[in-house]
Amino acid sequence: MKIFLTILFGFFLGATLTALFSPSVVSWYFDPPTSIGVSCKEAVVWGINAYQKMVMVGGFIGLLGGIALAVLIGRRKPVTPLPPR
Repeated sequence: MKIFLTILFGFFLGATLTALFSPSVVSWYFDPPTSIGVSCKEAVVWGINAYQKMVMVGGFIGLLGGIALAVLIGRRKPVTPLPPR
């Protein structure tokens, strides 16, 4: 179980870091090296900023949901075993 949780933690850490830092690489990639008549850089930067905001909002909602779930699970009364006969 410990190995599974470690792998799961690594997966979510990698996904989070990719979601946060890959958009800056994409905006760098779409920046044309020379001055051309058409540039999509402004539209790409706007879309990436909106994406990063939604990642943060989704992460915050997931955090609140996880806290609520932990509180609900933590409030359960432990099951007491029946005494032996």
